[in-house]
Parts: sequence; structure tokens; C-alpha cells
Amino acid sequence: MKNIFTIILLLFVQFGFGATLKGKIKDAVSGEPLVGATVVLKDTKYGSSAGLDGSFEIKNIPLGTYDIIIRYIGYEVKSKSVEVKTESDNISLNFELSEEASQLAETVITAQADRENDANVRKSEQKAENVLNIIGAKAIQLLPDITVGNVLQRISGVSVVRNSSGDGQYAIIRGMDKRYNYTLVNGIKIPSSDSKNRYVPMDIFPAELLERLEVVKALTPNMEGDAIGGAMNMVMKSAPDHLTFSATASTGYSQIFSDRPFLGFSSKGIAFKSPAQINGNQYIAQINDFSVKTLQYKETPMPLNTLLGFTLGNRILNKKLGFVVAGNFQRTYRGSNTLYYLANGQPSPDPEPNTPLFERVERRQNNTLQTRTGLHAKLDYVFNKNHKISLYNLFLQLDEDLHRHVENLNFGVGDQSLNDRSRFTRQNIYNTTLQGDHQLMPKLKLNWSAVYSLATSKTPDWTDMSVTYRIVKDVNGKVTDSTRYIDPVNHAWLQSRDEDKTGYLNLTYNVLKDFDISAGGMYRNKERSNYYTDYSLNTVLPGSDRQVFTSIEKVQFIFRPLSNAVADTTNGNNYTAVENIAAGYIQGKIVLKNKLQLVGGVRAENTSQSYVSQLPITVVGKTGRISYLDLLPSAHFKYTIDMHQNLRLSYFKSISRPGYFEFIPANISGEYFNEGGNYKIKHTVADNIDMRYEYFPNGTDHFLGGIFYKNIVNPIEYGFSQVGNNSFLYTPQNFGTANNYGAELVFSKFIRNWGVSGNYTYTHSSITTTKKVYYRDKNGSIQNAPPVTAEFPTAPTQTRPLQGQSDHIANLSLIYKNTDIGFDAQLSWVYTGARINIVSAYKDLDYWQKATSQLDFSAEKRIKNNISVFVKATNLLDNPIIVEILHKNTLQGNVFPEQTDPNRILVQKDVFRRTIMAGIRFKLK
Repeated sequence: MKNIFTIILLLFVQFGFGATLKGKIKDAVSGEPLVGATVVLKDTKYGSSAGLDGSFEIKNIPLGTYDIIIRYIGYEVKSKSVEVKTESDNISLNFELSEEASQLAETVITAQADRENDANVRKSEQKAENVLNIIGAKAIQLLPDITVGNVLQRISGVSVVRNSSGDGQYAIIRGMDKRYNYTLVNGIKIPSSDSKNRYVPMDIFPAELLERLEVVKALTPNMEGDAIGGAMNMVMKSAPDHLTFSATASTGYSQIFSDRPFLGFSSKGIAFKSPAQINGNQYIAQINDFSVKTLQYKETPMPLNTLLGFTLGNRILNKKLGFVVAGNFQRTYRGSNTLYYLANGQPSPDPEPNTPLFERVERRQNNTLQTRTGLHAKLDYVFNKNHKISLYNLFLQLDEDLHRHVENLNFGVGDQSLNDRSRFTRQNIYNTTLQGDHQLMPKLKLNWSAVYSLATSKTPDWTDMSVTYRIVKDVNGKVTDSTRYIDPVNHAWLQSRDEDKTGYLNLTYNVLKDFDISAGGMYRNKERSNYYTDYSLNTVLPGSDRQVFTSIEKVQFIFRPLSNAVADTTNGNNYTAVENIAAGYIQGKIVLKNKLQLVGGVRAENTSQSYVSQLPITVVGKTGRISYLDLLPSAHFKYTIDMHQNLRLSYFKSISRPGYFEFIPANISGEYFNEGGNYKIKHTVADNIDMRYEYFPNGTDHFLGGIFYKNIVNPIEYGFSQVGNNSFLYTPQNFGTANNYGAELVFSKFIRNWGVSGNYTYTHSSITTTKKVYYRDKNGSIQNAPPVTAEFPTAPTQTRPLQGQSDHIANLSLIYKNTDIGFDAQLSWVYTGARINIVSAYKDLDYWQKATSQLDFSAEKRIKNNISVFVKATNLLDNPIIVEILHKNTLQGNVFPEQTDPNRILVQKDVFRRTIMAGIRFKLK
């Protein structure tokens, strides 16, 4: 009984006795809530912190008089005396804090609010001159994503193209494929480590290095003009106002390796140069020049992932010199199981026109070890209030060891094969930028940048091995495997180099109080080179049959014919390209009656490109030179309804340049099809219109709703070009004119510790192109239209969405933040609608990626003032990625796995499973 009485008494003490103090803490100027501001009663244990809406509450305060102390980083400390007279008092007090500033002899240093938190991000979106969306480092830290490629899928209107491990690699913005977007680091464009294309692989960037991630959807004249979808700007961590240090360490695993072991190889000692690079193109390679080490596989059951990171920054020398150094290391084991139907190049006319044919089905197991390293450092020196200079350096490296095991199953009995691919790839991006900001006169500002960037990709000794056998039936009908034989083994070396030397100059003159004129220019010299060579080592020895395969170490190799021992000097993968871009702009900004802001002007970009390939001299398009001038006007209106609401209207003209390799008319064996270039390809031009309503009721809540429209001339997409009776190349082509329009909705709402945020984008695009129809005419003869026939008096056409465009994209997150106990949690859902992955030359045979959804969870708990623990889990629903042909399914029977829908044909299914990670974080701030 005594124990029960004690419990009841304690409950009354907890919930029934004592006064309550509550209120809100806001910025004195903007009125925005200061999330996380601390409230303490001096010399007591009572305290709280502001929630997501700026509110706080302290319960069970005993009678007495107290000094309330309010603190928030970057703001002046505020105090107030309060008296608690009775236990039933319910005291309500609101506080407004002003930013803290200190003045030095010649330089004014203003303490800045936290640039990484949601409130600052929302303010940046509200004050921006153009249409953009931002996600800050605090939000990124809570997300389950460890690379920028995966973070991008959380932003309105953005979906991602995934690599073979299931990670986001490239961004599709507003339904515009990856080629229509470019990547910036601190506002500076960087080159690509992709061996063929301009677009930058976003999975090379560790998310932890970012201060914020911006997706710009409407270009101003002072921005480079080759983005029709948008520009991704990674603002890296910058020098703080005081000493800060943080470090993270975590580990985890991919659930796919609980079902099967990781089967990998060692890349140590791999030959980075081919025999021809070492000895010259005329060198006759020897068998001992090649190693089988990468074909010796080792099982690792349940391998653990490792992630480490740190950031150190301060401002010293009387606050004039600021610096930040950050690094991130990730070693992750990823995998996938894939079912893939390999299609014939040409469909069948029976039982109906354009009936897809398939050679075989493949079961693939991908085992990928990713080692990701990121380092960046920034120095800035403030000479005085008029002059500042900064130096920025970034180094990124992604090593990827990929082992792909493929079981090739021809339908039914007959020849079968097993393939193993060992591919080590090293990608590097390096950037150094020297910048200066100068107030030359009271009304004249100068900004300049000198930039050197280098992106490289190296794939040394890419090795493919195949073992062939037969499935036969004995006299009793029992299915058995025959002896296994080793096929020729192929070794290949690939290297690419993309080097930029760029200069920027910008001048801004303040004509009147609310009227500025800017002018500037840019010049970039880009040099691109690509190297490729391969060797085929035969396994059929003179006077003998194929070798029986037992292990790779016992195989004997020869060069047969001997020409296989000499590098191919006419391969189109070997090329050099030079691109010079000279650009200039003039831009005006005017604000009328503190309500209407207009930013507009025109940009001129002159592009000069040339390339030389190693194709035979008889090939048309072996070399080329292209030049063109584009005038790109733009205008951006922002009408401020009140301090919380904006209306925006934007127009801009933009372009998209073809990739370097896309000009070269080669015939290269690709992942799924033979690929080639098109020396007649033209660059794409688009007119873009945006309208958006914005509502920012406070620093955390917001509502954005808008529409957009794009008219695209000469869009570039890959399609099949016929180069023989049954031979096709997958080539870049211009497809006339396309339209793309849609609507976006972005929102967030927080009440005390709970919040919900999300976005939805509807996109519709259409393009009409000619298609082939393979059919039988009325006489039973097989026809391939076009050309025009009696059955098809005009060339067959088909209207479809642009490649990569999803009608529907959505994000929804449920968020819990409790600053009193230091606990954050987030449940995030991502939906990506169906989209075309591959455009077919034949009507109704495009490859569609089925709609997908992904559910992720993450949480972080502070266990001491500077230490917290966190957990991240992705793909909780274990949803696969499925690719289909929307055609009547003619594949039936047990030999066609997972063909269950009579109205569509499954051609690819990727299963990635879940990933889980847990770690610890230390932060001194």
C-alpha cells in the first residue's frame, strides 16, 4: 500500500504539481521561429528548447522568482525575470531575439545564422531571384542517404537513374533526362568522370560534405545556359565563425548478402596500363602480359560496410582568415539479383506485327565493392570590408570492384553458358577555384574566378570469361548438364580524361537604390580524350578441341589468330575532343515599390567543338568540327504579396549540347546493344516558362505550388538505327520538337515536435516519331515499314513521353524532433511513376520501367551534449525495379520465369534488398 501511495504521489509531482511556463521564440526581424533555442531557469534544473514551430514548455515549476535565459547560436542572449506565485500558474511569454554582431577596425564580421538548418534554407528559397528548391545539411544528416545521388530523389520534381547496385547515379529533373542537366560545385561547373557523356555521376559525392544542395529550375543570364531540366548546385561546407569540429563513424550491411555470400576479387596489383600503352601500338602482346588474378573469386559472408567522416573549421587571425577542412570515407558492399531477357534485334511478324523475340534469359548476380573518398578544403581571407579572396579545393575518388556472374539460359535444352565479369573502375574529380570579391567603388563590385578542374575514369584490365555447356535429356528424359568448356577470355582497358580551364568575370553597378546592372563573361577550354583497347585470348590449342574447364588457373591461352595480340588502332572508342566556350551576358535587377522584382537580360554562348577519332580514314564522320552561337534571353518576375508570400513568373531560353562520343560513328558493343554515334546530331534548344506561388508562414513551414512548360527543339534521345538487314545500332538521334509541361507542389508543416513534409510533381511530355512495323502483307510476304506501303500509306508514327519522364513523382516524410531529449526520427517514402528506359525503333516495343516506391527510416539520439548515435535503413519494402514491354505476352511455360501478365512482357527485374547502418557522431560547436 505504501508503494502504491508513493507511485501516486510521484505521478502527481510529475503531472499535477507546479506551474507551467510556455511560449514561442522568434527572430526579432523576420518573426521566424528559432528552432532549438534553449530556455533555462537560471541556477535550476528546469529548462526546455524551442520545437519545430518555435514553441517551448516547462512544467512543474516550484513557487519562486526566476531569471529566464534564452540562447540561440548567432543571436544575442536574452533574459527576463518571472515570478511563480501559485502552483496553478500558466505563464505565457514570447521572446524575440536579435542577431549578434561585432565590429573590427576595418572589417565588419556579422555572426551568421546556421546556414545548414531548415529555417535558413526556407529563407534562401524565399529571397532567391529565380525558381529553385533547396535541401540543407541538417535535413541531409537525418536522411538515410549517404551519397548525393540518393539525396536528389528527395527534391521536388527530381527522380534518379540507379546504377547496378540500386544507388541513385544520375538525376532526371522535371522529366528531362540526365543529359539536360548540369552539375555545379559552389556555383562552378565541373567536368564529368563518365567515359562517354557530359553528365556527372552523382554517386561519387558523399552527402556529408554538403552545406546544402540546390536544384535550380530557372536560369538567370549570369548562369551557364546548357540546362533545360535544371542545374544541381552542391554548396560545400564553408568556414564557420568559430571553432567547430565534428566526426562520424558507422557500420552496417546489405541484406542481400544474408541470402548469399559476397563473391569478389582483389584489385590489388592490377595493371593500370595495357601492353600497348606500355610498349607501343605495334607491340605483339605475350600471354604472360595478362593475369587471371581478377578471375579468382573469394566468398565473404555478410561483409560489413564502413563509413568515416570529419569536419574542422574556424576563423582566426582576428577573424580575418576562415578555413574549413572536411573528409569522408565510405567502403560499402552492394549487390543485386537480376533477371534479364535478351531481346533479338528484330521482332517477328507472327503471330501479330512487332511480336518481340528473345534469344535467352539471364540470371545475374552483381557483387560491388565501392570505396568512396571525398576531401575538400576552403580558405577565405578578408582584407577589409571591400576585399575578400578565397581558395577552394575538392578531391573525389570512387573505386568500384564489380563482379557480375551471369547464368545464360537458352530456352529449353541446348547450349547454355556461365559468364563472369571482373571490372575495377576508378573515377576521380579534382577542382581548384581561386575567387575574389572586391568593392571597387561605392557602387561598383567585381567578382572573378580562376578554375582548374579534372575528371578521369580508369577501367584497367576489364576481364570477361565464359564457360559453355549443354543441357541434354537422356534416354529416360532426365535433364542433365554436359562437360563445361572454357571460351576465349577478353581483357580490355578504358581510360577517359576531361580537363577544364575556366575563367569568370562579373561586374555589378548599383545605378539606383533598387536598380543594379551586371555584366560579365566566361571562357572555358575543355580537352577530352578517351582510350580503349582489348585483347582476346583463345583457349582452343593447336590440334586440340576446346579445353575442359576446372579452374581458371589451369587454363592455357594462346593468341589465335595472332592479330588478337596487337591493339586495334581503328577503334572508335579512341578519340580526342576540344571544346571552347566563350560566353557573355548583361543582366538587370530592379525592385519597384518594394513589391515587384524583375531580373532579366540576355546571355550569348559561342560553342566551338572539334574531335578526332581513330576510325579508318574511309569512315564518314571520323573527324569533325562544329560551331554555333546561341542567344539566350531570360526574365524573372517576383511579386511580394506580403512578407510571407511571393508570386513568380519566369521565362528563359536554354540549350543542351551532345556528348563528345555521340558524334563518332563507331560500332561499339554496349551493355545490352551495339552502340554508335551520329556525326549529324544537333544540339537541343528549349523555351522554358515557370509560374509559382510561395507561402512561408514561418521559418520551417512552407507551401509552394507552380506550373511549368517547355518547348524543346531537336531533343536528343537514343533509338535504334538500322545498319543492315538484321543489324541495328543504338544511336543518339534528334526527334523533331517535343513539349513538356507539368505542375509541382511542395509543403511542410510542423507542430511542436511533429512535422510532415512532402512534394508531388506531375509531368507530361510528348514527342511524335516514326516507328518501324515488321509485319506480313496481304500476300503473306514479310514487310518492314517504313518505307510507305499499301498497308501504311504514310510512315508509321507513335506519340510517347520523353525518355526518362515519369508522369508522377512524390515524396512524403513523417518527422519527429525533440530537442529536449535530443531525438530525431524520420520515415520517408519516395514514389517514381512509370517511365521509358529505352526507346525502340519499333512501334509499341519501348522498354518501360514500372512505377516504384521506396520506404526508408532514419533516427538519431543525443546521448551526451556532443555525442549522438544514429541508425539508417533503406528500401524497407524490398521493392524491385522492373522493366517491361507493354505488349501482348507470347512467352509461356516454365522456361520463361516470372512471365505472369498476359498484357506485358517482363524484360528485367532487379532486386536490391534492404540496407541497414548504425553509427556514432561527435560534434563540437
